[in-house]
Amino acid sequence: MRLAAFTLSGIDLSSTETYRKSLTAQIKTSGAELVVLPAYSFALLAQHTEAVKPPPEAFSDMLAGSSAQLATLINNYLDLHAKLARELSIFLVPGTYIESSGKYHYHGTCCFDKQGNVIAVQQQTHLTREEREAGLARGSELNLFDLECMKAGLIIGNDARHPEAGRNLALRGADIIIHCGALETGYNCWPQVAGIWAQVQQNQFWAVEAQLCGSLAGSSFGAAPAVHGPCEITPGKSGFLARGYPHSSFAAADLDEPARKTLKQQYPLLELLNPEAYGDL
Repeated sequence: MRLAAFTLSGIDLSSTETYRKSLTAQIKTSGAELVVLPAYSFALLAQHTEAVKPPPEAFSDMLAGSSAQLATLINNYLDLHAKLARELSIFLVPGTYIESSGKYHYHGTCCFDKQGNVIAVQQQTHLTREEREAGLARGSELNLFDLECMKAGLIIGNDARHPEAGRNLALRGADIIIHCGALETGYNCWPQVAGIWAQVQQNQFWAVEAQLCGSLAGSSFGAAPAVHGPCEITPGKSGFLARGYPHSSFAAADLDEPARKTLKQQYPLLELLNPEAYGDL
């Protein structure tokens, strides 16, 4: 399977139609079967194309207000990406959005199959201080789903910095972790590596990491998209199958699943753990 992590850099956001056309062109160039968009993709598109009044003055305002203000737009956004998945015959994770469930608001995402059907949903389980102060609630479950012949899990935003998220999914048989991220611009290469890259090395799964590139509600985001694998089976033992720069459109790579299975047989990392320590997981 070929995976691609996108940043939305180079995407024409002047209208929904130009967005669809330029994203379609990038997806076709990547040649990927699984395409992952970064965190807050919905908000970035809405900021450029929709007349949302009043516009948020800060990122925290966007987190606090978007679910109630933009519910219809979120549905339209999801419909757009469901159609893209069906037209291009790909698995597609459309980035993240703020969703409502009763009186609670969550940072969530989903995955569409090649027919445009939702096959998985996920809510962020570990919130940043800014997200908590904005009134978001945390999700309580990490879900696994079938992705052709492999098991996949979704990890959102700050969940990447909490190793128990990846370990939970690994102990339940995850083969691929899909991460939608958004790191603010600056010297963030090492904080980024401390996230999903570290979880891959600790758990021996694959991971595809999409990172947002752009300005959103007064904050600027930019980190590198990547496809990760265990160091032993990646070029130069780097832990990267593919890695871009903060302004790269995407990073894409093919998975060598037989090599990963051989590695797990030779060095069964998870079997060396103390099972009792993970009883609650």
